[in-house]
Amino acid sequence: MIRAILFFVLVAFPAAAQDLILREEISRNPAPGSETHEVIVSRLEVKPGGTVPRHMHAGDEYLVVIQGGTMAAPDGSEIPFPTGTNARFPAGQPHGGLTNVGQAPLVAITTHIVEIGKPLNLPVE
Repeated sequence: MIRAILFFVLVAFPAAAQDLILREEISRNPAPGSETHEVIVSRLEVKPGGTVPRHMHAGDEYLVVIQGGTMAAPDGSEIPFPTGTNARFPAGQPHGGLTNVGQAPLVAITTHIVEIGKPLNLPVE
């Protein structure tokens, strides 16, 4: 349960952090049966030392880890994210704030269902 509450997706990063967090959009299509929403599928890579800022989304996010690793919470506790870990973040639920403390990138596929024209990520203080 902690995994689902804490995990990630990107926000606008400071320039130095952008090299450690990569988000590649794979597809963007209309949501079936909706004229107002779209489905965005992306590949997310968090390199060693990369920190995903706390953020939330205006729509739901689904995530599947395809290359596992270990992330550290702000309190220093380490959280394993083995390959196959999956999570759902409902609209408006803050998440992120984790740093990759492993030796290899952590990679995930994310799917967002968002209102067309709305920002994908909203920062959380």
